[in-house]
Amino acid sequence: MENSEKPEIRAIGVRFRMINNAFRRYVDHTSELKAELDNMTCSNGWIIGHLCKMEEQGRDVYQRDFENDFGITRSTASKVLKLLEKKGMIERVSVSHDGRMKKILLTEKSRELGRQMHEEFSRTEKQLTKGFSDEELKTLCGFLDRMMNNLELNDKNGRRDDIC
Repeated sequence: MENSEKPEIRAIGVRFRMINNAFRRYVDHTSELKAELDNMTCSNGWIIGHLCKMEEQGRDVYQRDFENDFGITRSTASKVLKLLEKKGMIERVSVSHDGRMKKILLTEKSRELGRQMHEEFSRTEKQLTKGFSDEELKTLCGFLDRMMNNLELNDKNGRRDDIC
């Protein structure tokens, strides 16, 4: 095979950037929640989705759980939760068994947004994975997980200060 016949191989990072750009354009053009999501950061959306999932499973969530689930520091978690509380997306409620602990509760506003985000996520995921077999998706996810592990910049406690 001559050099001119070899397929062009782009750097993996460039491909990720291109996929990210295409993904954002797709979501921007197809999102039914554009107005709601414009007022929310990407990480806020992930957090609401996560809290909805925990609520569906009947799990109580406290700040400590939130820190562990997202691998973030206490100060970062506190800032994020205060902002979500200010936006009317969560409430923090004291529990009877420990006055220092506060349970994180979703508001009706965030529950509805979470339900809509889940529907939209499912539609987008279906579009993104169209044409892939289950085996191909499993292999791809394994590769992506391995790449993510290769890039982890964790501190000694395994926490990162970015959650998106």
